[in-house]
Amino acid sequence: MGVALKDILEYEQIELSSISNKKIAIDSFNMLYQFLASIRQADGTSLTDSKGNITSHLKGLFNRCVYFKKNNIKAVFVFDGEAPKLKEKEREIRKKKKDEARIKYNLALENDDLKEAKKHAQALNRLTPEMVEDCKELISAFGFPVVCAPSEGEAQAGRLCNEGKVFAACSQDFDSLLFGTKYLIRNLSVSTKRKVPGSSVYRSVPIEFYSLDKILKKLNISLDELIIIAILCGTDFNPGGIKGIGPKKALKMVRDYKDRWDEIFKILDWHSYFNHTWVEVFNVFKQMKTENVEINFNTINKDKIREVLMKKDFDLMIDRSLNGIKNLKTLDSFF
Repeated sequence: MGVALKDILEYEQIELSSISNKKIAIDSFNMLYQFLASIRQADGTSLTDSKGNITSHLKGLFNRCVYFKKNNIKAVFVFDGEAPKLKEKEREIRKKKKDEARIKYNLALENDDLKEAKKHAQALNRLTPEMVEDCKELISAFGFPVVCAPSEGEAQAGRLCNEGKVFAACSQDFDSLLFGTKYLIRNLSVSTKRKVPGSSVYRSVPIEFYSLDKILKKLNISLDELIIIAILCGTDFNPGGIKGIGPKKALKMVRDYKDRWDEIFKILDWHSYFNHTWVEVFNVFKQMKTENVEINFNTINKDKIREVLMKKDFDLMIDRSLNGIKNLKTLDSFF
């Protein structure tokens, strides 16, 4: 879900060249779900191999890895581990939405409305353990490191960034900032255009660069206060937040009740929305488990890339795949 903080966060628009040759921690699940949502056939169904296994994520991942290589982006792919217990409610909400989308999708197919079917199909995404392992195998074949976080990948990416092992974290969600990530990059993708949700219109999307220190200074708040604002608006650990509270209103309340956060939650009647306390949510962000990991890059293994793709019937488009690999010829010694 992420957190709805965009209205109060300022960013710098950067060029891709400015992060060339820099190590960037990629929020892998966030990225793969984007591929599953966007890479689909006319009726909304995912790309599959001859056995019916979904391959949309691999097509997107292959193109993204080639893109990173061509532009000298030293990607470090971070994968989620065990989800915090407080995330169970968010998972229930997501499941309910998928069930509702599946009903609407089937109805649209019955009515031969492919446009409507494709819209609802995008909500049916699911990453299986097998799909995740295929992704890790392809990433490793490109020579990029794979980091398996003990819990939330965004927290692990933040630690890598703050320890100087990577330059920045990359995700479409703002949660990374709540885990203290110094620098966040959004919209780091092959295409510079993105479809406007619920329409067929595409708009140009700049690469956004967020500096946590600059954000906190501009808003005149601390990281803890930014977390409080997020909790009021809603996070994965308290979905929906407090009714009627957006980021601007939450920011005003945090400023008005400086260091008196408990008063804010009493006034807004927190316990009429949630069974657990706001402190428990706060502590998830402050105490998220991460690990000390080393980052090691390897030489690209084109034969392994071919092997991974061929297992999923990418021989149907092998010329395109091989051409992409050939373009990497001069990058064998990239690392």
